[in-house]
Amino acid sequence: LTDYASRDSRIRIENHEKNRGLLAGRQTGIHAARGKYIMFLDSDDCFLPGVLKNVWDAAEKNGADIVNFPMELRLRSGFGQGKRIKYSRPYKSMLKGREVFRKYFEESACSWMLCQKLFLTELCRKAVRFIPDRFCLMGEDFCFYTICAFLAQCYVPLSKPGYIYYLDSGISSGQKTVLDKFLVRQSPFQALRNIRDFLRQQNAWTEYEAAFAVQEQKLLGEYVLRWMRHLPDEDRTKAFNGMFREYDTFPLFRAFRTFFSDKDELFLEMLTGDDPEPVSCPGKIERIAENLSMQNTSISNARWNEWQTLIRENRYDAVILEPDDDLERLFWDIQAIRSAGAAAVCKRKKPYLDTLNCNGLNVWLMEDRTLRQASAVLAPDEASAEWYRSRNCAAGISLEKILPPQRGEQISVLMPALEKSEKRSAYYRIDPSDDGETFVPFFRKLDHLFRKLPSGFRKKTFSRLAEVYNCITGN
Repeated sequence: LTDYASRDSRIRIENHEKNRGLLAGRQTGIHAARGKYIMFLDSDDCFLPGVLKNVWDAAEKNGADIVNFPMELRLRSGFGQGKRIKYSRPYKSMLKGREVFRKYFEESACSWMLCQKLFLTELCRKAVRFIPDRFCLMGEDFCFYTICAFLAQCYVPLSKPGYIYYLDSGISSGQKTVLDKFLVRQSPFQALRNIRDFLRQQNAWTEYEAAFAVQEQKLLGEYVLRWMRHLPDEDRTKAFNGMFREYDTFPLFRAFRTFFSDKDELFLEMLTGDDPEPVSCPGKIERIAENLSMQNTSISNARWNEWQTLIRENRYDAVILEPDDDLERLFWDIQAIRSAGAAAVCKRKKPYLDTLNCNGLNVWLMEDRTLRQASAVLAPDEASAEWYRSRNCAAGISLEKILPPQRGEQISVLMPALEKSEKRSAYYRIDPSDDGETFVPFFRKLDHLFRKLPSGFRKKTFSRLAEVYNCITGN
């Protein structure tokens, strides 16, 4: 950068001593800019020749605040390298006044990506005044463009592509991530909070609350995808609990349910790893709900809201949940009850070995992951209570005898079997290719035929097959 700046007086360097994220970098650039218009180029992408002249001419001719042009999505490497996969196109017509925001936010007629747009510098400076100086990475485009669209008066589309966006590099790549980065740098929560606060400041929340919920689900859906694909197996439970501590639980519930409703994977099978922080042990319990009959029997938004209403209207301190043959329903019931401020106490009628003996190790593992989300477990005998306490649960044979988790020496030879099964399931699971999820159901059909192959060879083979499959089907 210094070398370029020494050769061209138009280049000026703005430096952050510490990484503050993309949004903060853009804010610094906006404040330092001297030109009439601003464009943004991500570090792993490139402009197409002629785009600057095209957008300048369109902006000057129409007095535009925003000029939006098509973007080509490509792969930098692998099968189909360099070829265009698809376009991201602007809305087809010029927009004026509040229609600029309404078409984008309510109808999703164009994307929130900044890199395929030119902005009036003054518009950008107005927008950044509403953005707190906080670290924001995932969802930074959504945050900034939403405010710009709300403030803009003229939107102009172009038909000629001007940008190449590489899917398999940067944050859009399929690389694994670490827990801290996932929960902080890759979280969309701050961006969503910024927009919610902005709409309230503009007295527009009531009008756009429903549209916000739709946009919220898009961002949370991408976050759930990253939770499934990019985290190590041992971190998924920690990440899940971290997500539910940091954001509103109902939209997260909707995002997880929507995401896994059309996936071949089972949610509870993906909820792997241990959580070092146990669920808070219930304190004084005076109002207890037991044997409640729910009107909504399936996992749904209505069932979640029914739990909330029952608990808040009756001021229950705790709900005792009987054994449920649908473990995923029990899991989300626990989350809904805890979200409403009550303790979710799971009552087990049979010893802890019963599920293993009757249903096998996989169901037992899913039950274990479910019960670890409960506020407490009521066990049928002291041996079972001791086992649940060793699994990070508050447990006892009655409410009066509940004791906190005891993470000391394991009490059963079954624990090594459980850990071995966790590792084995992770060993055989192959992540989908970088350009889509569509290969997973196809892989499941072949999975058992190829399990004897060495892991490294198997993963390379199926990764290549996934690329070919997605290229042929256009996914």
